[in-house]
Amino acid sequence: MESVVSIYIVENNFLLRSGIEGLIQEIPGLILKEVFEGNEKNLYEKLIDKKPDIIIVDPNSLGDNFISIISKLQDEADIKIIGLTREDCPENICSRFKYQLPYEANKHILLENLRDACGSDALLKKNKQGSLSKRELVILKEVVKGLTNQEVADKLFLSIHTVMTHRKNITKKLGIKTVSGLMVYALMNNIIDINEVG
Repeated sequence: MESVVSIYIVENNFLLRSGIEGLIQEIPGLILKEVFEGNEKNLYEKLIDKKPDIIIVDPNSLGDNFISIISKLQDEADIKIIGLTREDCPENICSRFKYQLPYEANKHILLENLRDACGSDALLKKNKQGSLSKRELVILKEVVKGLTNQEVADKLFLSIHTVMTHRKNITKKLGIKTVSGLMVYALMNNIIDINEVG
């Protein structure tokens, strides 16, 4: 089974929900599990029962329950809260969010903010099935540089079968199947520098 970072959204606006879902789909390893409108009874309990890694919250969707619910959620050490904020968001509300997705931001900034919020610690926490061995890290670096299995084997003086076995293990441990997904993982975890990618 793939390792994923589970995300839940609290947002009552359909267009905003769709936009957030589109952003989530662009980052490998993230999956949107469920959307709440914000007015559900016992919302805090429902969210906690789902054991989310990340909750994206629009303060306006929570209405008068905002302070109560956000305060409780922030007490949960394993959950990151991302706020959907507007330019005119009052300071006492915006300051509640360590991570924010500003309404007015362009797609690039929103993706960057979402990646920052998810961060390598969230991904690494989800990938406790096994950290990569030194050899797997070396092979991962070569793969994200664009080398084929045969080229990696030749460069590292390994058989192609050994390289393929390591690649299967990397995919299994990280839950990432595509080279582009592996590249994002390697960049986010400082395994490789952007200048090394061909």
